[in-house]
Amino acid sequence: MKIIRKVGLLGLLAGLVFMVPHLASADPKSSDPCAHHKDKDQLNLCRAFEIDKAKTDEQKKNRYQNKDHSTYYCSLIKNRDLQTYCYAVASKTKSQCGNIINAELEKKCNSKF
Repeated sequence: MKIIRKVGLLGLLAGLVFMVPHLASADPKSSDPCAHHKDKDQLNLCRAFEIDKAKTDEQKKNRYQNKDHSTYYCSLIKNRDLQTYCYAVASKTKSQCGNIINAELEKKCNSKF
């Protein structure tokens, strides 16, 4: 029994020695399409719109396992006009575009539909 424990422990240790360097070198920002944004509002706006593009059609069908978090990212935006724009595009409701004060952003919102 002690021999099995020692062999198992050595196997676990060897696995950690070989796996940890590969895990440590992984860069999570390399897969983030919004990593280049420095402004927090623009970062969250990008995440709200890009999160759905990365999913396959099969993932979009199964809404239970692959939830849409775009409204969460919209709620993190502090600029009122950007937040309204984000909610309008994420929820696909053109009527919310009328609540945007900035004329350029309102035109951009209306062009999304």
